[in-house]
Amino acid sequence: MDEERIDRLARRVGGRFKLASLVMKRMVDVNRGSQPLVEPDPDSELRTVLKEVDLDLIRLVPGLAAPQEPDDGGDFMQED
Repeated sequence: MDEERIDRLARRVGGRFKLASLVMKRMVDVNRGSQPLVEPDPDSELRTVLKEVDLDLIRLVPGLAAPQEPDDGGDFMQED
């Protein structure tokens, strides 16, 4: 990762913690099936999400709760 790019994105969103939170939340969305808003990087979902941040396509919304996991009985391991 280019440190200069990370610093620029962190300043844009209000700090490294906010950038990390935004990236983490977006990666969860993408892993749950949301379509990327840019051409996906075939080597890295992280690069795809950082490109979305760089193009100002996603941002944190203060006070918005994170989406909940679907209630499937509470088991993390699935038995066959």
